[in-house]
Amino acid sequence: MTLKQRLLFTLFLCTGMASSMSWLGMAKSVGINHNMWRVFWLSVGPTIAFAFVLNLLVAVNLSNLLIKWQTHRMVDEARIQAKSTTIRSWTMLLTMCFTMSTRALLLNGTLGHMTVSQFILGFFSTLTMAYFIRDLFVMPAATRLVFRIMPS
Repeated sequence: MTLKQRLLFTLFLCTGMASSMSWLGMAKSVGINHNMWRVFWLSVGPTIAFAFVLNLLVAVNLSNLLIKWQTHRMVDEARIQAKSTTIRSWTMLLTMCFTMSTRALLLNGTLGHMTVSQFILGFFSTLTMAYFIRDLFVMPAATRLVFRIMPS
C-alpha cells in the first residue's frame, strides 16, 4: 500500500473499530435506549480522533520496532513479509484494544472500582470481541473502500 492508501485504511479502520466497539460497549453496559444513542453520538467523534492519533503515533512505531527486532536476522523476503504482517496485526490489535478499553474505563469512572482480575477478564472479553469484529467486518470493508477510492 502507498502512504496515502495506508493513511486512508487507518482512518477507515479506526472509524469502524472505534464506532463499533464504543457502540457495543455502551449497549452492553446500559442497554440500547435514547440516552445511550445520545452519549454514543457525542463521544464517537473524539473517540475516532483519539484512536487515529494513537495509531499513528504509538501503535505504528511500536509495531515497526517489534518487526525490526524480530526480522533483523531473516533474509527470505516472503518470510519477512509474512512475519511482519502477523506482528503488525497483533501489535495493533493489542495496543489499540488495551489503550482504548482502558480509556473508556477511565472516562466512565469505573477503572478505579475494578479489581485487577475484573480488569484482566474485561480486557480479554474486549480483545476477543475486537478480534472478531476487526477480522470479520471492519478490515474487509476498509480494504475494499481503500482500493475502490484509490486503486493501485
